[in-house]
Amino acid sequence: MKLAALAIILAALTAGFAATGNAKEFFRVPTCPSHAPKFTSLNGTSTHFVRPGAQMMRLCRYYKNNWADPYGLWRHRLIKNYTTVTSLTNAFNRLQPPPRGIFCVKDDGSEMALFFAYAGGTHERVIVKLSGCRFATNGRSTRSTTAKLHNRLLALSNN
Repeated sequence: MKLAALAIILAALTAGFAATGNAKEFFRVPTCPSHAPKFTSLNGTSTHFVRPGAQMMRLCRYYKNNWADPYGLWRHRLIKNYTTVTSLTNAFNRLQPPPRGIFCVKDDGSEMALFFAYAGGTHERVIVKLSGCRFATNGRSTRSTTAKLHNRLLALSNN
């Protein structure tokens, strides 16, 4: 009897959720990996570097994550402010491809991983180099970051 009542309550809650269409319940932002994901430099093109519509994002900062000095995850932060997430999405989408034939010096391996979360539980990952050449990659293409975006990301990671 109790099991039947529980099943009815669960069905009612599920039907109520489906009727309201509350998609916020389906947002899933991945946790930060203990070490920075590999930075893959590709020169592909796409309509958007970061797909618009993300509702929140997780920022993961890695300090000196290179083969000689692998410290791994340093800081992380979940950003739920829609205006901040949209503003960062737009800033990434305005970035230009990097110039060809440049040599990056003073790259200590420090990086930042950003996970943009969308309705339905999907997400996109962007890796940003914090030293050497200031590049960002989404796994499909690479862009040069601006000083303004770079500083904003650093400020967000320090809050």
